[in-house]
Amino acid sequence: MKFLSFLFFSGVAQFALAQTPAATMLPDGSSDKYVGLGVISEPSCELGGEQTTRIMPNVQMQWSNGLFLRNTNLGLHLSPFDRVEFGPLLAYQRGCSASAARKLAGYGDVDGSFQAGGFLNYYPLAGLRMSSKFLVGKVAGKQSNYINLEARSYHQLALHHGIALSAGLAWSKRSYDQSGTRFDPDIMASGNNGFGASATRMQNQMDANVRNAYLGLNWNWEFSPAWMLTSHVTATHQFDSGKDSLWLGKRNYVTVYSGLAYRY
Repeated sequence: MKFLSFLFFSGVAQFALAQTPAATMLPDGSSDKYVGLGVISEPSCELGGEQTTRIMPNVQMQWSNGLFLRNTNLGLHLSPFDRVEFGPLLAYQRGCSASAARKLAGYGDVDGSFQAGGFLNYYPLAGLRMSSKFLVGKVAGKQSNYINLEARSYHQLALHHGIALSAGLAWSKRSYDQSGTRFDPDIMASGNNGFGASATRMQNQMDANVRNAYLGLNWNWEFSPAWMLTSHVTATHQFDSGKDSLWLGKRNYVTVYSGLAYRY
């Protein structure tokens, strides 16, 4: 399925690609349009969040009509202004399969889900973007919302090397982030969560807000007119992830990606 999705995105990009270059920074901070495939190392969605690796498509496209695609985010620019961007946004949150041990404990798989909302970007300086996005939708069977605020700057280090630095803050309902764990809200009624914690305590935490801050570094290396290496590292700190938290079970974690991409 991942390979088919990659082929689909590649086909769409080649069919709809416009000749007009992007006037401002694209989502990763650069002006590069590409379709690629690489390896990502990230915390698993199991409680405890041990680091795992998987193959991940990497797509960044924008067309002359304002439509843009960045991996699982699809948006449309509606602003006529140079320094301000806004428009609707559709995002897909990847699901996760529970391990055999977790299924024996009564936990099930979490399906992927769509959230809809909008984005607002402002450019105070050339190469500096202040961005925000707001998403709502059902996650793990519960209505939830998500807000992200981010500052991102782009720097051309050399002729074929560019980096983007980012810092952001995310806010969401607890249920939004719990969809990334093997926590099943229906299990609470049974009084057994598989970890010995009381169901009452877990119930009290269901509506708590989850806040995290992150720092990111993106590096694009154009080693030929058609091919490039895309890499990024993101370090995240979870503010309210206590020892009994169901959100990964850790306060600090790192996500690393690197892959080959074809430039358009």
